[in-house]
Amino acid sequence: MAKRLRLFRRICATALMLACIGASPTHADDAAPQELTVATADAPVAIKLFPGRQDGRRPAVIILHGAQGIERFAAAYRRYAETLAQKGIDAVLVSYYAAADIEPMGSSDQASRQAYFSEHLPKWSARIRDVVSFMARRDVFSGKVGLLGFSNGGFLAVTSAASDPRIDALVVFYGGIPGPAQHGLAHLPPLLALHGDADRNVPLSSGKALVDRAAALGGAADLVVYPGMGHGFDFDPSRPEAADALTRTVSFLQAHLR
Repeated sequence: MAKRLRLFRRICATALMLACIGASPTHADDAAPQELTVATADAPVAIKLFPGRQDGRRPAVIILHGAQGIERFAAAYRRYAETLAQKGIDAVLVSYYAAADIEPMGSSDQASRQAYFSEHLPKWSARIRDVVSFMARRDVFSGKVGLLGFSNGGFLAVTSAASDPRIDALVVFYGGIPGPAQHGLAHLPPLLALHGDADRNVPLSSGKALVDRAAALGGAADLVVYPGMGHGFDFDPSRPEAADALTRTVSFLQAHLR
């Protein structure tokens, strides 16, 4: 009888301990990235959501990768996402390519790659709008959303922001105005463009043209030029320019998504 009583007490103690562990509150600081799939009009889109470390309603920033997809520079994209999350912003890293897009966008033939990009830009922009809608339906969404695009993702961010009035802020790294939108761009939200003056992939003139157009449309637009820096300069975290670009980006988005 005594043995049974001791066993019963141990079982109760263990159950109580497990119950306490299970009842511990989950703080935003402990939130891990969530891998989700968003249904869009033409293809499912994979996203990685980094929940903002703040209770209550939060703004969202959608991060758009460059031509080579997410994996090659995953650490850089994740650095931006994690920093935004630390500041209380839901960061959403979007893989806007479908499986059929990966090979042509990885082609060494620049002309065919650019033609494919221009042809598929409207479809990808529609996917981004569906991701915005997905975020807007979440109970914790504050009603404010920004786009952060790198290279081809920057061109896509411009197209998406111009066609979606829900976008409240736009950050573009070494991007510009997409060819199909050269004459039809009629609206842009507050814009921050960051560009190296030694960029051989997307010349600085593209970033300047984007900022000039945004300003002509009556919006706030700033261009930050990094002397001697080339394409993807901000992907090396050891560079002071990378730290500066990250700080400017987060500060800009915080200011416009309050």
